[in-house]
Amino acid sequence: MNPDQPHGLMDCHSYLWLLVAVAACLPVSILVLRRVGRWWLSAEGVPPPLGGPPTPVPWPAWLGIVLFLAMQLLMMGLAGGYHAAARAKLLPWEPLAIPEMFGPGIFLGQVLPPLLGLIFVAKFGRAGLEAVGVRWGRPRSGALHGLLALATILPVCFAALVASVVFMSLVRTPVVPHPLLETVQAAHEAWVIPVAVFQAGVLAPLAEEFLYRGVLMMTLLKQMGILGALVVSSALFAVVHLPTEPQAVLPLFFLGLALGYVAYRTRSLVAPIATHAIFNVLMVLGTFLSGK
Repeated sequence: MNPDQPHGLMDCHSYLWLLVAVAACLPVSILVLRRVGRWWLSAEGVPPPLGGPPTPVPWPAWLGIVLFLAMQLLMMGLAGGYHAAARAKLLPWEPLAIPEMFGPGIFLGQVLPPLLGLIFVAKFGRAGLEAVGVRWGRPRSGALHGLLALATILPVCFAALVASVVFMSLVRTPVVPHPLLETVQAAHEAWVIPVAVFQAGVLAPLAEEFLYRGVLMMTLLKQMGILGALVVSSALFAVVHLPTEPQAVLPLFFLGLALGYVAYRTRSLVAPIATHAIFNVLMVLGTFLSGK
């Protein structure tokens, strides 16, 4: 990394892989966005889910929101609390790697709250599970929607990221690299890359899609309709990343919209989880291949 560049940024040559991926997806993105634009101008309603209307959540809205907040706070508490206790020498196992991205607190925070939430939802039977998208749906249709969402949103996220970084430079706000990507850049141990891929490509998509597109969005859908539920859940999904990567808030908002629409359209979390996983893995492997 060039020491004269801002911390966390590399030259354009280092990100050639990302430019190639964006260029490859751009034709699909333009076609899909043109259709979205025509739909918006037509003032028609959002296309209904495939295979019939979504299963309504069998709990009141306040309970779904409480469940979402409880899972989110528990995730943050486990990760932050364990790190604080380890730094205070109250726990024997300190987080591995810098900046503290691999450790029991992080993994527990991504596994335990969604698991407890899933157990709670399962108490409502099959209707509860289907309401939050815990179902296979239609695999072929889900795969197609997931690929279209990924190809559409990658150029959009790239453009939003560039705009955010330019704005932050104009207001003299430092760009903050995501701690996981910073760890991938800085670490020399061979185990870091597979662990980072597992964390970003498996644990994070499973946890975040269940929380945001499953419990939160489907609970809000009952009260706000699909557009309101999409915007609110995507905004919260983006804002929660503000402390770790402020320049990514706008791109993550657009990513959340795409993932939310796919979850609604397919009535399943399978496609958004897969799309989210591929997106995250591209970021991790791309950061690694870009060099130190």
